[in-house]
Amino acid sequence: MLSAGPKKYSNLPEKYPERPEIKNIDPGKLVNMLLSAFADEILAYYMYLIAGYALRGHVSKELEGVFNEIGKDELEDHAKKLADRLQDFDVDPPDFRDVWELSKCKYPELPDDAFNVDEWLLASVNAEKCALSHYREIFEYVFGKDPVTEEIIEDIIKDEAEHETIFRMLLSKEGVKKL
Repeated sequence: MLSAGPKKYSNLPEKYPERPEIKNIDPGKLVNMLLSAFADEILAYYMYLIAGYALRGHVSKELEGVFNEIGKDELEDHAKKLADRLQDFDVDPPDFRDVWELSKCKYPELPDDAFNVDEWLLASVNAEKCALSHYREIFEYVFGKDPVTEEIIEDIIKDEAEHETIFRMLLSKEGVKKL
């Protein structure tokens, strides 16, 4: 489970503001879950940015577009929604130096071979699977107790499932066997 808070991240308020829409939730636990999810989104964006540039070979330009589009979702939609919700608790997004520590998924090591498309896609499938697992935990925690966060997480889960499907569909027959 998440710790009480990141070591370097000292900007958490001593007391979170009352949120009339939530019931029976520890706001500190929720904030930590949201900070962790935010960190995961920042790392996912970075991973897909790197993948878009690093891939080589006959389909690299097409895949660059896929990675860029999904990375844009991670940063401009998911991370933004999470940052906005953190603001409801008077919490700013974490300092970039805290992102790795806060991340639950950490994201898989990227392949060394820029021509091995399947390995890049498998790393992406695994990243999305971790994100889905993490968001399900958050959803279960807020379900029926925090409709605002519940809706945000539900929207993100839908997108992450779509991202996983896109990466799976791009795998070769050999890549699918490695799942």
